[in-house]
Amino acid sequence: MGDQENAKQTKKPRLNNQAPKTAIATKLAGSNDPEEASKPAIRQFAFYRDTLDAHYDQRERVIKASRDITALSKKMVFSLLRITQEPPSKVFKEVEEKNNAVLGIFGRLARDIQGSDAYKYNGHSTHGLQEYIEALGLWVFLRDNRLITKHQ
Repeated sequence: MGDQENAKQTKKPRLNNQAPKTAIATKLAGSNDPEEASKPAIRQFAFYRDTLDAHYDQRERVIKASRDITALSKKMVFSLLRITQEPPSKVFKEVEEKNNAVLGIFGRLARDIQGSDAYKYNGHSTHGLQEYIEALGLWVFLRDNRLITKHQ
């Protein structure tokens, strides 16, 4: 027991109840020292951090765009299902406005999934596309009395 009491007495007291910082914790916390920033490990960590942040931001934009497309496409379908209760011209005008909004979102989404990024985010964007095709198919069928083609 005497050894434990001596060990307690030899510990240095902490100021302001702060946990001791290791060298790694200090570096990760973001040192303003130019010498620290010039070390290769810190630069590499910063590069990886920035790369991952950009990936996550892009992924979130794709997911949000897909959710917005899905929501607007469902609203298009619900509007079209009211065609027997309201004049068709009014319903088609509503759907046209929603369709223009969806096309605008597709334009923004296209920038995020171009080139080599397409395979990364394909799974996040397909649900919105499927819902849109369903809404477009119903709209064309009710408006023109025909099915949509692959080209459309």
